[in-house]
Amino acid sequence: MEEKIRDLYKCNKLIGDDSLVIWHNQVIEKKVDELSISDVARCIRQNLFLESAYEMLLVYLLHNPYAGDVYEGELMDKAGEIDHDYLIKHKETILEIIENAKSFIAKYDWQCDEDKSEFIEAVDKLSEII
Repeated sequence: MEEKIRDLYKCNKLIGDDSLVIWHNQVIEKKVDELSISDVARCIRQNLFLESAYEMLLVYLLHNPYAGDVYEGELMDKAGEIDHDYLIKHKETILEIIENAKSFIAKYDWQCDEDKSEFIEAVDKLSEII
């Protein structure tokens, strides 16, 4: 049985009723593979549970290079912020994500050129790291 986030990171529920505390208390009760795209993006933004967030970020990007929470393509942007050692450790997966993303760029019906340019920049940034 896969452990919940609270067990992996040895953390407890927080006390409070603001949105971050509520989210934290919900996410620590999840298993890694139960983290949503929104959870992954927020974990990275909040610098919490990063190993688990990175693991699921790779899973989501393999299925949809344009995945995001606040905006489309957010996870690709976040991939460029991942620790270099983690990226190298998962080089084959990253290379597959980059290849899929480049194929995606040509096929996607972009709403505007700026979105396309920003996505290409995110893919190029990840490519440069690897």
